[in-house]
Amino acid sequence: MAIDNNGAGLTTVDTQVYSKIAAKAASKVPGVGASSGGLLHLSKPDGIEGKPEATVEVLGSTVAVALKVGIRYPLNIPRTCDAIRLQVIDELTKYLGVTSVQVDIQVAWLHAKPSIARERVLR
Repeated sequence: MAIDNNGAGLTTVDTQVYSKIAAKAASKVPGVGASSGGLLHLSKPDGIEGKPEATVEVLGSTVAVALKVGIRYPLNIPRTCDAIRLQVIDELTKYLGVTSVQVDIQVAWLHAKPSIARERVLR
């Protein structure tokens, strides 16, 4: 997105900056993250400490964000996704001044605490 500074020059913000802000914002929501385990994330996720994956397209004054997240089980998925959207929109507006943001979220996996996972093992 290019921003005109009243004729003083043009400021251009790379889409990677938008992506980093969106991923960081999403990770601030409690219980949201990304896999921190496994080479190239091919094995089972062993934590939720990583930042979610974010890709962004800037179309004029509209920003389209696509997030791939993990959510800690047993959080309510729709409410957690609503919180993610609000956080991402708030931070993109705060730091970049955007006014129209669409946030699409793919919940790629759920992460259960080890004690919850053990309780669910059939004996």
